[in-house]
Amino acid sequence: MDSGTYAAFLQAIGHRVVQTRSAYWYDASKFFFLSAPAHRIYEPDTDELRSVLRRFPCLGVRFAASLESTGKLSYQIVCDNPTYGLDALSANVRSKVRRGLKRCNVGPVALPTIAAAGRRANQDTLARQGRDGGLDGSRWERFWAAAASTPGFEGWGAWSGDTLAAFLVSVTFDDSVEFLLARSCTDDLSAYPNNALIFHVTEEMLVRRGVREITFGLESLEPVGPLDQFKFGMGFRPRPLRQRIVFHPVLRTLLRHAAVRALFHRWTERRGEKTVFWRKVAGVLRFAEEGGL
Repeated sequence: MDSGTYAAFLQAIGHRVVQTRSAYWYDASKFFFLSAPAHRIYEPDTDELRSVLRRFPCLGVRFAASLESTGKLSYQIVCDNPTYGLDALSANVRSKVRRGLKRCNVGPVALPTIAAAGRRANQDTLARQGRDGGLDGSRWERFWAAAASTPGFEGWGAWSGDTLAAFLVSVTFDDSVEFLLARSCTDDLSAYPNNALIFHVTEEMLVRRGVREITFGLESLEPVGPLDQFKFGMGFRPRPLRQRIVFHPVLRTLLRHAAVRALFHRWTERRGEKTVFWRKVAGVLRFAEEGGL
């Protein structure tokens, strides 16, 4: 899949998409645009960024940049071990993978099947992570319909009996595979479906298919240490890069005042305990400050 096909998928599931000379951008949240696909390195010039920031409402953009660029020192979660297998994991994780493979039936799953059987896994994961929204209501069906009609999307699952205990959506790009969506049922975690599923698909991609690398997301704007540690335990690693946050000129002028930033911090701290939106706002401001606002 190329970037244009992925951008068309994002449009099909309801995102606003802007194309510039070197990238596509989509409204990952109400007021912020993210590069698409997010795992690639971008070096957009000022004119490109200005053309995105002109889109109302857009308060800023976020993208991954090279280490030589400006921005917050961050990381991308990747696995590029061509001999990936159980030996690449710690003894404790190997044990969990073996138990998961023994207790679950793991393999490819048609995307329409995940759409029908995966709602509980999706809801349970959002509840465990303290998140709201996501693929709720009609957006659920819209996502799976668009994914099923877009080349490069594949579904994978770990079944515990008749229950889809965990599922994973992978996307094959020209240069890599991205693990786009991973969900699991809380009541079935004792069967280790996540360990079994991630191991099976990672080995399939890197060893059997010979894919160069798998990406599993950028460092999150929110504190998600346990999630990242799970991925690292599964043989993934943090690859250093920079994440750039570029605010709309009016907002950037305001945020250059320490008093205004302090007010924003207090505001988001009070509201971030209850809503994901404000936790992400706090993360955007923190990333921007660390990257040299």
